[in-house]
Amino acid sequence: MQSKKRYTLNASKLSMAYYEGLVQDGSVLRFAGNDEGGGHFVILNRFRSYEHGTKWGRFHCKGVLSPGSTLRIYALAADAPAGQADETNRYFHDSSVPWKQKCTLFEQQGVEFVNHEDILLYALAGEYLWIAVVIENGTPDADWVGEMFLDSQGDNFMRTFPEIYQEEGGFFHRYMSIFSSVYQNMADTVTHMDRYFDLDTTPMPVLVEIAGWLGFAAAEELQDFLDEQVLRSLTKEIYTLNRMKGTKEVIRKLIRLVLGEEAFIVERNRLEGHLPGRERDTEQRLYGSSMQDVTILLKKNGDEKLQSQMMYLINQFKPARSRIRLVFCPESSRIDTYCYLDYNAVLSTKGEGSLDGGARMNGTVVLK
Repeated sequence: MQSKKRYTLNASKLSMAYYEGLVQDGSVLRFAGNDEGGGHFVILNRFRSYEHGTKWGRFHCKGVLSPGSTLRIYALAADAPAGQADETNRYFHDSSVPWKQKCTLFEQQGVEFVNHEDILLYALAGEYLWIAVVIENGTPDADWVGEMFLDSQGDNFMRTFPEIYQEEGGFFHRYMSIFSSVYQNMADTVTHMDRYFDLDTTPMPVLVEIAGWLGFAAAEELQDFLDEQVLRSLTKEIYTLNRMKGTKEVIRKLIRLVLGEEAFIVERNRLEGHLPGRERDTEQRLYGSSMQDVTILLKKNGDEKLQSQMMYLINQFKPARSRIRLVFCPESSRIDTYCYLDYNAVLSTKGEGSLDGGARMNGTVVLK
């Protein structure tokens, strides 16, 4: 009995393919442009089962095409000595051989499918298999094909029926193959269920769900802001962050995880000393006037979107009743860094102060 095998077309597998008019973007093939006189196709490197007469099963891909685009998939299988298979592989990857000539070989000895994402290759048998993916009339950077994998047929529902119903490629065979594919997908999901609970490998929708189980609401708008790797790192730390919830340290650690920056946190109730009226007004605008006010200073550029998203995160862990101010402090320009003075610019004046009087050392302080 032929054993079932799955060939996943990841980035390393696709890097061995032959391209014209398509480009590789990780595990995705993208339409590159309208090359005059050329095609827009990729011929995948040969698949080898190491079993003579292998019956190939299903090739799956996900295609995103613009209106008027066409996705064609060609497949060709053969039993041949290794040397002859190598020669065929070199022929398909030879840039001096035009696509029309290669396409003719696929059409004469293989099969062709148009605008299909699930393709049954039951009509093909052989130790070696070649597959070509073609996009016609595509739109550059808009049309792409990804999520590709190939199954050898292996055991399926057909083997559970009497032999009279097991005609290869017949109506009953093709009809039952739909349920066989659904069953195999379900079996694969159950077999690899552990990957869904591994925060390094689980898909993004499942990762967001797991974060919710742990008490972290990863809203949809956050997914555009949080890099996938940052969200994974944050989810790994959710248990620790929840145990620290309501403290200054949890805010500091949260900002370090998400932005990679150290935060300077000022609690209004810890500010001491008497300030003149003008400076007191400035202090209140920056640090607030209530005992519950907390100001977070970040030495980086920020905009309104980043601020709202960071506040969404901080509000899930901040101390109860506290009022958070998030202030971005981009590095100021200096004359010796090739900045220029426009109509509204002024030169700052240095004032004297003492360290024991609460003066801060920043880029404009000079020790006397």
